[in-house]
Amino acid sequence: MGPKLRQMRRSKGMSLADVAAKTGVSEATMSRIETGRSDISAPHLFRLSVLFGVDVGGFFHDAGPEHVSGIRSVERKGQGRVFETDRLRSTLLCTDLRSKKMHPFLNHVRGRTVQDVGGLAGHDGEEYLLVQRGRLVLHTSAYAPLLLDTGDSIYFDATMPHAYVSADAEGVEFLVICTSDQHSEQKDLPDGD
Repeated sequence: MGPKLRQMRRSKGMSLADVAAKTGVSEATMSRIETGRSDISAPHLFRLSVLFGVDVGGFFHDAGPEHVSGIRSVERKGQGRVFETDRLRSTLLCTDLRSKKMHPFLNHVRGRTVQDVGGLAGHDGEEYLLVQRGRLVLHTSAYAPLLLDTGDSIYFDATMPHAYVSADAEGVEFLVICTSDQHSEQKDLPDGD
């Protein structure tokens, strides 16, 4: 993914400092990501997709056609683009479409503390989360930690810094659908690394 990010940044005529100023992802972190010496976190990936005006799936391959009436995307069980770091395993769904207003992910988290998962982070848009297996603790900057069991769901403002933590040693699996309007003007993004 590093070379793709570098190509996108350069095609916009942006320096590492420009990206850092607009996303809160430090120059050093961006350099390590672009050279493959560091994994990218899910919040950073989302911030970069907003900055570059691309669907998250566009970082992994060239996406399909722009949005037109009547389009659809089918994702079969076991397919999807896997994105994995030491904190999160995420399967990006329906990445063959670009310029989507919803971004679905299947996530698996094993971290048991906010520090284990890299801290709280917010991003533009709204978010829907459905726990599919296990128990998840949703930490946010505005509310006390919330325990969600299998089958529970929540819809919230994603600009509120948040983190997903597993309540159990086996980890938790959950569906997340983020919204964004990538055609709108760039909004200020939360700081953080």
